[in-house]
Amino acid sequence: MRKTTLALLTLTLLAAPAAASAGPLLELSLGSGYRAGLGDAERIPTNVELTVGYGLAGMLKLEVGALAGLGDVKKSIHDQRAGTMTWDIRPMVVVSPPLFPLYLRGIASFSDLGQKPVKPTFGGALGIGFGLFGVGVFAEAGAVQHRYVVAVPTGTIIKDGWQVEGRVGVSLGG
Repeated sequence: MRKTTLALLTLTLLAAPAAASAGPLLELSLGSGYRAGLGDAERIPTNVELTVGYGLAGMLKLEVGALAGLGDVKKSIHDQRAGTMTWDIRPMVVVSPPLFPLYLRGIASFSDLGQKPVKPTFGGALGIGFGLFGVGVFAEAGAVQHRYVVAVPTGTIIKDGWQVEGRVGVSLGG
């Protein structure tokens, strides 16, 4: 019982500065995962996301992220643009209960900017984060709908699939 109490007290002290904070925030994260819903699962390119936003009363964050897919995956049978750098814009809402390290992230995404057609998609993630003195670390897992250019015998078509992602990062402020 004593160890459990000590562990809960430690977690509370680590989470308290994050729960009490509000204001501008900046996040930098690295992610990757798998493409799903188009046959065999294939690894998606590693991506880097820079996010700016504003934390409201420690429980709600409004964010916009710019995500760059690094093109480190060779051209696949499903995505004819694989192997090239891609850009996404992701408006997000994060709900994180005070004094609790888990959070939910709702994601809207505008994928492959510069390619036509651009269609808004959606997704979400569940994460865990810890912060102290305005600096935090987080890890999350989620899924985001994504549009893919798929090779077919007569050329290419655009199909919707899913990206199942894992992401780790650091945050300042919020």
